[in-house]
Amino acid sequence: MELAAAVFLAACAVAGFGITYLSGVELNLEERIVFGVVLGAMAVAAASFVPSLLVRDVTVVTVLLGLAIGLAAGAFGLFARRVELAANWSDARRRWVAPLRTAGHPWPLLAILLVCGVWTIHFLHQAYVYTPAGLYAGYVNVWGDWAAHLSFTGSFAYGHNFPPEYPVDAGHRLGYPFMIDFLAAQLVPVGLSLTEAVTATSGMLGLAFPAVLYLAALRFTAGRAASAIAVFVFLLGGGLGFVPFFADVLRGGLGVIAHLPREYTLNRDLNLQWLNPVLAYLVPQRSTLFGFSLALILLLVLWIALRQGLGWRPFLFAGLVAGLTPVFHVHAYGTVIALPALWAVFNRRVQWLGFFVPALVIGVPILVWMWPPANTSMCGDLASIDGYCIQPGWLSFTDWQRNGVWMFPLDFLAFWIWNTSLLLPLVIAGHALVRWFPTAFPTWFAPMWLWFVVPNVIVLQPWVWDNTKFFVFWALLGSVVAAGVLAGMLMRGPATAIVAVTVMVLLGLSGALDLARASDFSKSNVQFTDAGGLKVADWVRHNTSPTAIFAVADEHNSPIPSLAGRRELVGYPGWLWTYGLADYVQKIDDDNKILKGDPSALDLALKYGVDYVMIGPQEIPRGGSRAYWDEHGTLVYDDGGYAVYRVNPPSAAA
Repeated sequence: MELAAAVFLAACAVAGFGITYLSGVELNLEERIVFGVVLGAMAVAAASFVPSLLVRDVTVVTVLLGLAIGLAAGAFGLFARRVELAANWSDARRRWVAPLRTAGHPWPLLAILLVCGVWTIHFLHQAYVYTPAGLYAGYVNVWGDWAAHLSFTGSFAYGHNFPPEYPVDAGHRLGYPFMIDFLAAQLVPVGLSLTEAVTATSGMLGLAFPAVLYLAALRFTAGRAASAIAVFVFLLGGGLGFVPFFADVLRGGLGVIAHLPREYTLNRDLNLQWLNPVLAYLVPQRSTLFGFSLALILLLVLWIALRQGLGWRPFLFAGLVAGLTPVFHVHAYGTVIALPALWAVFNRRVQWLGFFVPALVIGVPILVWMWPPANTSMCGDLASIDGYCIQPGWLSFTDWQRNGVWMFPLDFLAFWIWNTSLLLPLVIAGHALVRWFPTAFPTWFAPMWLWFVVPNVIVLQPWVWDNTKFFVFWALLGSVVAAGVLAGMLMRGPATAIVAVTVMVLLGLSGALDLARASDFSKSNVQFTDAGGLKVADWVRHNTSPTAIFAVADEHNSPIPSLAGRRELVGYPGWLWTYGLADYVQKIDDDNKILKGDPSALDLALKYGVDYVMIGPQEIPRGGSRAYWDEHGTLVYDDGGYAVYRVNPPSAAA
């Protein structure tokens, strides 16, 4: 990483450290450092966005201005609470220099950072690998989902994409929570390449998340063992899909362990649907790096304020941060609004106004701006409510349909145990064993069952699998409850300790296998683009207008949007369908006509404002015609494999 970029990210963390002193709750030094990484990155990204919006670009000046605002907020917090800062330092020094066996020693936090950090750094250092043959992604979900994040980041860094619109479907407001990618774009003017910027921001927030979860769980459970277990229950989450692993070893020998042949948490042929949360969310859906951490931090601030009877400041702080959350992660925003609303029913305090007023006044207009233009759900024969499909049992639906409705309870339970192992029974047990929790956390968790029950009835997303975006918050907080039960079992004698260890193996083995496989570059790498794709992207970036629109193949990894930072007429339809952009069907048809040189090609290019057409390895199988564009366009780039044509107006072509 370039020194300037490293300094920028470190300065964000410093700003966030100071901002934690504005929260109005007493946090220890470790909490302020770790939470500050997330809050500082959030604050600097939000502060930088305003000047970038005004000048319609990301420049060194806008980056430094946003950083200065963030640092100023942090400095104010540090100055205003300088006595508390000194007390935090003294307390941390006392705890860290004490013997390891001392109650409350923070060594588990260091252990978690080391264990999780080793995997994270190893995985991310091979996320993108440049070779003479082209660019390779180190994991299939980097190859897939990160193509969208490269496109969003590049559109800010190279494409003057302000106000933000989808670069993969020109003309639509960018409804995806884009701030993680805007943060990455800020690293480009200070020296990083596009792929390095995306990787660096995932690294910063990915390294912080396990510590955020541990420290939040430590507050929620008041136990170091439960907190450490919670981290690994969530991060190693998966089902019982490890069963085929033993068959793989019997067939292939012990050498299979070195290079695992398949994933064990996702196998739709076996109805294994719960892909490990790291590989399903934290890696591919980069906005969750903000979302999961912000949800934990804000819920913790409110929880402490309620339990300690604090005044207005923590509620106002949480409300202001929550109000900005939709552009960082929409489902986290929903969680930090809905769960506290249910808490407020049983904890009536006037200070709730300090939270809900800014959270709603700021957040709702942002949410309205981001809201999908259409509900693109396709229910078929299923019943629906206002276009949202009714599918009882979520993806266990086909099981009880096949076995009969009277088998629904058994099929439903079997499905969730098959997919999440014993997580569901443990969370249920947490309510019965609430006395094992000094904080009574299962009672505070109880409303989160709505995040489990409702998506098991209604499909809330166009793609049914995306209901996991709700389930995962149930699993995130439910992991804390499950960990509290397991920690209690460890402390209640050898017999229950053996059972607890066995349960932990059952909970984490499938996820551990999949994380090991994902970090094995020899098994998981996929070519993102060839050398020609890298060359044409570089040429386009330096030789075309930042706001130019291209007609290219509707592939997710087209080098034009993903590496050149330019808009395309229409991109990968699987994304556009889930984004609620219903015009993608017509646009794809028109895009193909433009590429093929249909008689209406030039008129369609004029209609959509297409400036350039590229004919390359992805366009030719779709009928892309160099012959047509040689005659009707102006060839501006040609390396043999990729040709770029400037579109001539119909009158000029005639």
